[in-house]
Amino acid sequence: MSKLRQMSEEGLGSFLDEAMSNERIRKGLGRAGERFMSQKSAFDRNVETLMDFVNIPSKKDVRDLKARLDHLSSQLLNLSLKIDRMLGAEKTVPLRRAPRRGARR
Repeated sequence: MSKLRQMSEEGLGSFLDEAMSNERIRKGLGRAGERFMSQKSAFDRNVETLMDFVNIPSKKDVRDLKARLDHLSSQLLNLSLKIDRMLGAEKTVPLRRAPRRGARR
């Protein structure tokens, strides 16, 4: 089995070497690749438009939402730390009561 595999790999390698040495084939493959990428971009835009139409979030929408949630989470954490510090400082400072007005004598 490995002998057959080696022969097929060598055959494929020599075929590709020969094909790539031919400029006409190389240009044709290059144009095919460009057309493929162009069609893929158009397809991706159409899928995104369709998903937006039926109100399904795209990967980009989910990534943007995650970034906003991460930002809000960090802000909430900072606020929580500040509140904890304020409460901690409040406990260390003794509270003074204001004198009563009109106290009975």
